[in-house]
Amino acid sequence: MSELTFAKSFLSTLDSRPIKLRADHVFDPEQVGLRVPYTLPRLSAPHPSMPKKVKSAQAPGSSKSINVRIKSARNPVLEFAIPNAPLSTTSVQDIRGAVQSRITDTQGGQVQLEKIKILYKRKPVTGTGKTLAELLVDEPAILAGGKEVEIGIMVIGGAQAVETSVSQPEVAEKQDESPSKPAVGPSGAEVLQTETFWDDLQGYLEQRLKDEGEAQRLKSLFKDAWKSAK
Repeated sequence: MSELTFAKSFLSTLDSRPIKLRADHVFDPEQVGLRVPYTLPRLSAPHPSMPKKVKSAQAPGSSKSINVRIKSARNPVLEFAIPNAPLSTTSVQDIRGAVQSRITDTQGGQVQLEKIKILYKRKPVTGTGKTLAELLVDEPAILAGGKEVEIGIMVIGGAQAVETSVSQPEVAEKQDESPSKPAVGPSGAEVLQTETFWDDLQGYLEQRLKDEGEAQRLKSLFKDAWKSAK
């Protein structure tokens, strides 16, 4: 067999075999005719759609308010109302503070918050940071808002109620006609000289700041500033 015949036979054999191209092979279809079917690349899987933002459900009673009636049958005999108290923000400590402003001890001084016990259904309520929503978690009808709930109080060691201004017109008229009574207990600069005032100030700051250390620091700062100004 001559070399020419062998070359022709070899080329015809190669021509019958399929053409293998590299994966990154690129050619211009205008210059080279397509010899294999052109297949579009497989599309990548579409990205999953973003989940819709769903507003988190609020806890029952978190945006409602109720009327709270504070009542004590003895030592002291006291009854008043806190209208439109938010269930999610009104705490047991707030109720104690409202009671504290309306009573005095037997000597006319301020009653410590620790001595004021809150009762619900005649049972003591533990903790000072508990809110009305947490206290009434088993009362779905009240948590719906617009209701009135009765909260009892008990003062350790006894106390006496002080007269406060009442919103009823008829009571206000009677108070205007009667002569004003002097305040009971120390007042003015005398109050600042008692440790009870500074302890109450620290308690108020703890309630608002939720930080015992910061409340104690501010109490000392205020007290030192008052002493230096004397």
